[in-house]
Amino acid sequence: MILLVLFWAAALFILYTYVGYPVLIGLLARRRPQLACPLLDNESLPRLTVVMAGYNEAVRLPGKIANLRALDYPQDKIDILVVSDGSTDATATVLQGAPGVRTLSYAQRQGKAYALNLALAQVQTEFVVFCDVRQDLEAGSVRRLISDFCDPAVGAVSGELVHRPSSTQTGQNIGLYWRYEKAIRKSESRFHSTVGATGALYAIRTRDFSPIPPDTILDDFEIPMQITRAGKRTLMEPQAHVYDTLQTESAAEQKRKIRTLTGNFQTFSRNFWLFSPMQNPVWFQFLSHKVFRLFVPYALIITLFTSAFIPSAFYRLALLAQLAFYLLAAAGHWAPALRKNKFVSFAHVFFDMNAAAMLALLKFAQGRADAKWEKT
Repeated sequence: MILLVLFWAAALFILYTYVGYPVLIGLLARRRPQLACPLLDNESLPRLTVVMAGYNEAVRLPGKIANLRALDYPQDKIDILVVSDGSTDATATVLQGAPGVRTLSYAQRQGKAYALNLALAQVQTEFVVFCDVRQDLEAGSVRRLISDFCDPAVGAVSGELVHRPSSTQTGQNIGLYWRYEKAIRKSESRFHSTVGATGALYAIRTRDFSPIPPDTILDDFEIPMQITRAGKRTLMEPQAHVYDTLQTESAAEQKRKIRTLTGNFQTFSRNFWLFSPMQNPVWFQFLSHKVFRLFVPYALIITLFTSAFIPSAFYRLALLAQLAFYLLAAAGHWAPALRKNKFVSFAHVFFDMNAAAMLALLKFAQGRADAKWEKT
């Protein structure tokens, strides 16, 4: 009896996390009206500061600055502030040759959160737009973000990360996961608020910023959630596109995922208010979207082992199905050529993502969380 309860509790938990919650939040979102803010004209657009932090980005910075200068936004209303986070390449030289770009720099690398705290102390404009050096912004993206602040209840607006098509099956499955993830975020945004923002592009009112601990890993989670805690909404704007290239190898994607999930554990440990429905306006979304996924690996282990010990044909079939799935994942790991098969690739990507959650918890528990990111 205990094994049956454990099996079905774990199975239903997995089903709710990956299927039930996305369906439920989608249905709830349909009951809420869409935010309808008209695009602001040039006269109505406010001044803003684009803030970027970078480490050894000399190669990418010229293209990124050109991308910002090509935005459909009055250039006399855009300030660009770049923080060089202990760069040791030619970043300083590149920035010196970029007219109209303000620069802050220091010798010892500190991490993105430290850089953002330093930058925001210098921002004088009403709005600040955060973005990274790597991605390209669509011309109208920033105008669209700022226009969504027509509703005073809106405190942060995130762009939509669009991945360029991948030539590998692994990349395509990672892309499928991201499309699934974005669909959830769009529903959360319409229902009330997303849980965090897209670090590649999001905007806030400067007055709503509060400094974050300098060793923070996920600034794009902590900053918007502090604004949400104050009673304002965090939206995802599907027409504000920011373009990036997918990882083509699961090892690189897993490294990124481990860092992100380690950052989740760091934020949870510092912000217990997130778990209180009285203090967290998006408590339901936070638990269902952010927390439950971190426990899915353990639920998977429970379903595997309990199905092995329940004397029934149904559970024997369930056991065989699980073992077959994990064999596909193992085949994808040990024989990369097999990842061209979509089933092998999907099993491999799914297994890696859940393994990343377990490795992230171990990394955090061992005190190995580091705000400084190494490029994949």
